[in-house]
Amino acid sequence: MDEMRNDALPQAESALLEKHRPQLRRGFRGAYVHGLDAKGRMIVPASFRPALGEKFNICLTPDFKAIALYSTQGWELYYCTLLELLEKDMRMERVINLFSKYTYEDCECDAQGRVLLPQKLRSRFLTDAKEVEVSGVGSHIRVMRLEDAEKEEEEFSLEIPDVLAFEAAIAAKGL
Repeated sequence: MDEMRNDALPQAESALLEKHRPQLRRGFRGAYVHGLDAKGRMIVPASFRPALGEKFNICLTPDFKAIALYSTQGWELYYCTLLELLEKDMRMERVINLFSKYTYEDCECDAQGRVLLPQKLRSRFLTDAKEVEVSGVGSHIRVMRLEDAEKEEEEFSLEIPDVLAFEAAIAAKGL
């Protein structure tokens, strides 16, 4: 069933797949818990490494609340979206400046699959964390203290206790 061809799908479903195919193909998914060693190194999950590439960027997540690992191309695409917004509003320059300040290029994993997270990012987001959640969020990998990730999930459950009802409400707005 996984090999169902697009032409076997109804036209609306086929169009939906085609619209979102780029995001489906370049996505990071899943969540893992890893420790940080004394030097600030973390294991990059093996399933993430091929899409991340040999060289990658470490920076802020788009909401500036965690550490992000982007493939070089993924980072370039995101940075270009920021530049597009700058053309519409010069205040974006402040966002771009802060984002750039916390961007580290040409990062790579060692032979054991570990990456050294830059001290400036560790100090801002991980403080004294011994364990981190490393999660795929589509376009990038998100790294945050395990405690913060658990708190975020609790807050989500309080804010959106019934996911299907939430989705239905949004879908109804589109009618």
